[in-house]
Amino acid sequence: MIVIFILMLGSLGYAQKRGSQELGGGISFWSQTDKDTSETSLNLDGIWGYYVTPDFIFEFEPRLSLHFAESKFDLTGLAIVGLAKRLMDLSNLDQNTGSQWARKYERSTAGIFGSVSGGLWAERSNNIHDERIYIGPALGAGVSTRSMLGSLTVLRVKFQYLYLMPTPPVHENPWSMFTISVGFSVISKL
Repeated sequence: MIVIFILMLGSLGYAQKRGSQELGGGISFWSQTDKDTSETSLNLDGIWGYYVTPDFIFEFEPRLSLHFAESKFDLTGLAIVGLAKRLMDLSNLDQNTGSQWARKYERSTAGIFGSVSGGLWAERSNNIHDERIYIGPALGAGVSTRSMLGSLTVLRVKFQYLYLMPTPPVHENPWSMFTISVGFSVISKL
């Protein structure tokens, strides 16, 4: 079972202008019990975006995962930096210029963004006698939607493929993750 709690941060400002920044995050939690074992995981996600132009966003996304299982505690992290480009502005689909203007004035516009990113993953070894932290490179590509809900709040839905490169002895082979995240963020002006 996954429960998503959304954290919101913000200050006064206006949306999607050059120099605006986007702040947000989320929490997800899951717990699983099988016969004699139980596992619990807590994931903390963050987002910081800087609008270089209204169509290009520089993004930083840190993720931290705490995993509890029996007498074991694991801590993993992922930090990726990327560039997102607006592929489609959905506010212009309506041909009625009056309603286009009203949506932009109310800042209830929506857009589809494509992104590429790169960063680092970090994981502590599962071996009890080895407490070193191993770090490896990560690459990502994704598609996301951003829908303005008023003048400051953004509803974000992101589909992202992450390719994590190996770092022996923790991971001998590369592995990948497909993530779907839903969250809120807030726009503020620097």
